[in-house]
Amino acid sequence: QLQALRGNLEDLNVNEENDLWGYTWGSNIFSATKIYRRLIGQHQVHPVFRWLWKTIFQPKHKIFFWLLLKDRLSTRNILRRKNMHLETYNCELCQLAIEETLHLFLECPFARTCWGILNLDIQPQSSFPEVILYFRDQLNSEFFLNAVILMCWTIWGARNDVIFRGIGPNIHSSKLSFNRELALTAIRAKESISQTYNQWIQSWP
Repeated sequence: QLQALRGNLEDLNVNEENDLWGYTWGSNIFSATKIYRRLIGQHQVHPVFRWLWKTIFQPKHKIFFWLLLKDRLSTRNILRRKNMHLETYNCELCQLAIEETLHLFLECPFARTCWGILNLDIQPQSSFPEVILYFRDQLNSEFFLNAVILMCWTIWGARNDVIFRGIGPNIHSSKLSFNRELALTAIRAKESISQTYNQWIQSWP
């Protein structure tokens, strides 16, 4: 390598002119965004991620759902993979003795009942982002992702109530929690969509 470097230096023509520095995108103007894209390269990303960051939710809802989409939410399956010892790794919302994975949100009987509040069916054997597209087709609304995010948040809340408060899952309480959170999001709605959004909320049972 040293010999190769010496050879390159011997072939280098040095003059008195000032060096001119530029970037690989053909400009001498710095851009953090362009550098970031150069470093990470181009990746195909599911459109659900783009829709998520455009919603009107609080950061806690967006980050929660992003973790869920990336399979990084601290379910018991994730905790087991991190070598955390628990008495059981099974889903707390049902008695099927199935490990707490995405089962908690899609296949658990309690979760299916919650989705039934929105008249949604779960498409079997699909990835989570694909299930969301299936929900979009069923709901047929520009605000479909709002309902999906809050229902996942509601199911997660019911799971935490069982674990940390000893309160068993109750579909009526979950429905009230969902409606309450949905109504709170209306406060964050832009004026341009506020009326349409409120009409959409009022259409839920």
